[in-house]
Amino acid sequence: MSQLQGKMGRRQFLANGAKLAMAAPLLTQQSKASDANQPAKEPNQTATKGSGGKGPAFIIDSHTHCKSTDAWVKEMVETYRRHNAMACVFTYMADMKLVKDAMASYPDVFIGYGRIEIDDPNAIREVETFKKNGFVGMKFHRPQKNFDDPCYFQVYRLCEEYGMHMIFHTGIAGHTPSDNKPMWGSGARMRPIYLDTLCMQFPKATIQGAHLGNPWYEEAAETARWNAKLYFDVSGSTLIKFIKLGHLKRMSEILWWADDESQNNPHTLKGGPSGWEHIVFGSDEPPSGLAANIERFQKMLDANNVSAITREKMWGLTMAKILGIDPKTHKFTGNKGA
Repeated sequence: MSQLQGKMGRRQFLANGAKLAMAAPLLTQQSKASDANQPAKEPNQTATKGSGGKGPAFIIDSHTHCKSTDAWVKEMVETYRRHNAMACVFTYMADMKLVKDAMASYPDVFIGYGRIEIDDPNAIREVETFKKNGFVGMKFHRPQKNFDDPCYFQVYRLCEEYGMHMIFHTGIAGHTPSDNKPMWGSGARMRPIYLDTLCMQFPKATIQGAHLGNPWYEEAAETARWNAKLYFDVSGSTLIKFIKLGHLKRMSEILWWADDESQNNPHTLKGGPSGWEHIVFGSDEPPSGLAANIERFQKMLDANNVSAITREKMWGLTMAKILGIDPKTHKFTGNKGA
């Protein structure tokens, strides 16, 4: 350093050092800003740490919504790559091109699901269109009749034929009355028990209920207990409520059965998964809420002493198996299972 100072003078040396120090934060910001513009790359293997210390190695967020802007796409890429996570994105027809392009540019992050109004006369046509454009699941919400009304069976049958994972809103639904106009979408039409009918009518399909049927948790769990291909996420207010009230351990009462329960209990599905194995991670929030959702989910797992093997299934391996995704590469393998 003394030789360098001798060549340029002490004053110039210090001035150059100050310039470098001022430039460093700018270079860092520019580097971060360019991350989301990069094409798909090898997934980040850094685990996200939750309250229990060791966090998940791989995440599939089974419950997210398209926010219709390029800025949202950029934020999704930055956030989900940071957590080595992929996202199932519920997409209306108007946003299909945006999400299709995101799937092509960032296949390590985006998993396309269609979303339709199930009472719309064009419902069948829209399912067909989503399938042709590479979408692998369908989201259903706010039916005018109960979810298991036979008038909807043609839609479900097509999803089963296509191998598209189906997710149904279950339980209470958030709503804000607007301009005193009537609305459809009562939670009474979306009780989790209706999925029991669908599991029996469409046995090849994999089905997911959102929100664990809040507030009908036991109904949701007991429906899952007899249907091996039925899963639930616990997104929404449930974990916020249970943490606030100190009731996280209640989840062990709701999901009470083990995977070997049928050995001594003839009233449980033989060979069926444990209660906890019916749960998959979902956020139902913008990317800015992902970290908080991971933390809440981790707290639930820790409070109930869920095994490490089961945790990894819940974080992402179960959804990866359902959708046929390799957790190491984030690529579709074509080998689906439940």
